[in-house]
Amino acid sequence: MKKGIILVIMFCLLFTTSALAADSVKITLDNKLVNYSDQEAIYDSSRELVLIPLRAVCEIMGAQVKWDNTGNKATVTMMNKSAEIPFNSRSIMANGQTIDLTANVEVINNRTMVPMDFIPKALGSQIEWNKSEQSLLIKDRNIKLKLSSTIGPVDAGIIGELAQKFEQKTGVNVEYTGAGTGKTLEMAKSGDYDVVIVHAKALEEKFIADGFGTERIPVMYNDFIILGPENDPAQIKGFTVSDALKQIMNSKTKFISRGDNSGTNVKEKELWAATGLNPEGDWYVLWEGGSKGNSATLKYTDEQKAYTIMDRATYLILKNEISLVPLVQGEESLLNFISIIPVNFEKFPEVNKTLAADFCKFITSEEAQIIIRDFKQSVYGEPLFFPNSDEWNKKIN
Repeated sequence: MKKGIILVIMFCLLFTTSALAADSVKITLDNKLVNYSDQEAIYDSSRELVLIPLRAVCEIMGAQVKWDNTGNKATVTMMNKSAEIPFNSRSIMANGQTIDLTANVEVINNRTMVPMDFIPKALGSQIEWNKSEQSLLIKDRNIKLKLSSTIGPVDAGIIGELAQKFEQKTGVNVEYTGAGTGKTLEMAKSGDYDVVIVHAKALEEKFIADGFGTERIPVMYNDFIILGPENDPAQIKGFTVSDALKQIMNSKTKFISRGDNSGTNVKEKELWAATGLNPEGDWYVLWEGGSKGNSATLKYTDEQKAYTIMDRATYLILKNEISLVPLVQGEESLLNFISIIPVNFEKFPEVNKTLAADFCKFITSEEAQIIIRDFKQSVYGEPLFFPNSDEWNKKIN
């Protein structure tokens, strides 16, 4: 027992001594000075090593940090980036790859401390260390393209494919996240993103009219379908959209709505409105998990053996996992147009106007439109998305 207590005391003294022997380091993130609630960044001159408090710095950068007591490791997630950082190791898993840091991860004053090269290696930001001034500059906002997209294309993988190609061509790091169109546009009103990819015309036009975006630029499209159980309890197969919705409502057969003001939910509401119906009652379910996205909603609908309106890409990706089948499709009103909108630089000077323009130019180019056209066709036997940029349409017409 005494031996165990002595070891604990020695362990604590080791890290306390390390902290006391080291000099404090000032960290600036872009133009913002990083303040610490307790353990600060330090420079250990004996090891020529700068250690930074993982949680304090990452959270200021907009990342989420969780500590796993079981695995004795920290997990960092920031948009499409993620890293697992085990204690007392210099090897971490960052974005699917094993990466070696310059030194081991340490714990000082109960805070996880990582070498400063964690920032560029795991999160893609740039760092500048000034030894004479004991200061570390982290460049993040102005060297990356920050993109928020409607969640369907993120889940399908096309956003990741296009982002990767843009990175390969330009060397520019792309950070992206997925949410419903309504939430995506709300998030962009903070000025934290350079471009948004969305699919709800009315919401997009309001976003621009309110001064948050500059213009709607066509990128791609697919279509929505009404899905339901194969035995089709409401007997809507082959109906028009209007007649199918009326039949579902009249028969009070369970219908699942995302109910989150996403592009999918907006389209659904437009279709009900065009039919002159106001769906309500126990049969019409505004699913509380709708904000999790189209994939989650479709899986839930399948569990409930209900009907829903969903984009074709989501269905194709999940069709081998669910029993729902397409019952109504092919009408012009079901087309799903996806646009990119640059966030307004005049309203938000922190927006990277140049990178936003470069990405818009790329994603509408013939090269990117071919990527969209061919994306996973060989896997699913039909397109998930169709190219729709002005440049592409001029070429094929």
